[in-house]
Amino acid sequence: MEGSLVLRGVWLSYPRGRRHVVRVLVDVSLEVRPGEVVAVLAQRAQGKTSLLRVAAGMERPDRGSVLFAGRDMWRDGEDARRRRHHRRRRRRRGVCSSSVPIALVRASHPGVDVPVEEGIALALTGSHRGREARELAARALEDVGASECAQRHWDDLGDGERARVAIAQGISRDPKVLLVDDLTSTLALDEAEDVAILLHSLAAERGLGVLVGVGDAQATRWSDRVATLAGGALIMEPPPPSQTPDYPNIIDFPGDRNATAG
Repeated sequence: MEGSLVLRGVWLSYPRGRRHVVRVLVDVSLEVRPGEVVAVLAQRAQGKTSLLRVAAGMERPDRGSVLFAGRDMWRDGEDARRRRHHRRRRRRRGVCSSSVPIALVRASHPGVDVPVEEGIALALTGSHRGREARELAARALEDVGASECAQRHWDDLGDGERARVAIAQGISRDPKVLLVDDLTSTLALDEAEDVAILLHSLAAERGLGVLVGVGDAQATRWSDRVATLAGGALIMEPPPPSQTPDYPNIIDFPGDRNATAG
């Protein structure tokens, strides 16, 4: 499907010492389609972040393929470099676009001690002029319900506010796929559900594919599909069984259903 992110038979390992390797991902296959939220549930140190980094094209797998819109991120690497060079030339001529296909979201310190809106705008200034970058940053904060955080600093935000600001940073460049690295692990239940609902709404409204790494099954409630990652293997859980509709206005009388009314 156009705009889908697809992982096929992905393996990833890290060396440990001189003779050992740790297998982090083992023959992982996954698809994230536009407009849906896919949650990957895993305990700590089971490979959630590594999976997201591979999906983002930030880490090359040992083998297997990672495709976006049908193009292999690594096999087509030379073409991608030529496209980046072409975009840099366009920016120098004043022809700019902020859109990126995939954005990775983490609730980590932005590294600059400036107000939130300014920090988001700074990341956009390579492709937008100052005023336009600020407008895009303000719009992203509004879209996630965090406009009141615009003039505050990261260290002054609560965990729930940081999660929303991180999502605003991610959507500010209008990506096609949003990868979310365990934003809800430090949140209270109501805040975690608010973030899950927000991601579900963004996926539906923008046609955005969302892949979420989570450590708590409660955080998967608003996901369209759920997979479990353990021991490097990814298992897609079956959808929940369909519920029998409840018709409260129909009275079911006991007794012989074949009896004829007298």
